[in-house]
Amino acid sequence: MSTLTERPMVEVTRMPNRRSTIAEWTIGIVGVLAAGVGAWMYYVPADWFLGGLAAGWYLGMFVAAGLLLATAFGLAARGMLREDRGWTTRATVMTVLAVLAAAGAVTFGLIWIL
Repeated sequence: MSTLTERPMVEVTRMPNRRSTIAEWTIGIVGVLAAGVGAWMYYVPADWFLGGLAAGWYLGMFVAAGLLLATAFGLAARGMLREDRGWTTRATVMTVLAVLAAAGAVTFGLIWIL
């Protein structure tokens, strides 16, 4: 009769990979700053030396801010979705914010064109 020998197993404990959120934060902060500059450009007086350009700049800045924020929220939502392995509340909220930011960018883009 043969005997089954079992080898001792050594388990390796690994820390979970924590991904960096530097890209999301950087893109989001630049998007908020672009929205702030766009809001400021809306109230620039016409006699300012760039006052003639201010008519369209604020709409362009709102479009850029919407696209940047949609990208930041989308990247954050994707990271949360991969980390949680399913649609959790935080991933759903980030996805909704990304869609709303993209819709705002499209809306201001259409206003800018028309």
